[in-house]
Amino acid sequence: MTRTGRAFVVWLIAILKGGCRKSTTAMMLAFVLAKRGYEVLVIDADAGTQGVTDWASRVYADGGELPFHVHQWTPRLGLLVPFVQAKQRETGATIVLIDVGGEAPEVLKQAILLSDQVITPVGAEQGELGRVAPTAALIDGRPQRILLNRVPAVGVGAAKAVRELLVKDKYTVLHTEIPQNRDAYAHVWATVPDEFGAYEKLADEMLGAA
Repeated sequence: MTRTGRAFVVWLIAILKGGCRKSTTAMMLAFVLAKRGYEVLVIDADAGTQGVTDWASRVYADGGELPFHVHQWTPRLGLLVPFVQAKQRETGATIVLIDVGGEAPEVLKQAILLSDQVITPVGAEQGELGRVAPTAALIDGRPQRILLNRVPAVGVGAAKAVRELLVKDKYTVLHTEIPQNRDAYAHVWATVPDEFGAYEKLADEMLGAA
């Protein structure tokens, strides 16, 4: 269900820190959702690193194709909200994923106006955990779901300790955890993967929450 009864949902991938696999989360989710028949639009609103655009450009440069739409936004194109709305109308997307840069609170403030759900990827380390609260302070009461990623082992050890800490602080933590699995995830960048690992479960969980 969307916040405003729209015919499409908007999931924002955001944490006020770089290097947390926001772009990877957005792209892998998009691959899974497209495989399942959804019309998906990914907005690269990270004007700094442009990870989504880099991934997509490399796929096309190698002669491949993406099964979903990608559009890049930068501040010179005007306000983010009408840009996203226009691209959704053009593509007919039913799920829109917005990847926001880690050092761009001003962009996050724009993106949150459209968002139905916020996915906050975070690793089990203090440098990332410390950015969860500042991110939550900017999302204006939208549902925020913490995604534990790059965990050494799912459900135990550091992952279990971080989950308990976040739940104690009243955050909603997704059941899905993305393991630190180099064989599965280290080489997916700039490819069209055949396997999606834990991102299949992430898609299930997010669709169930929509």
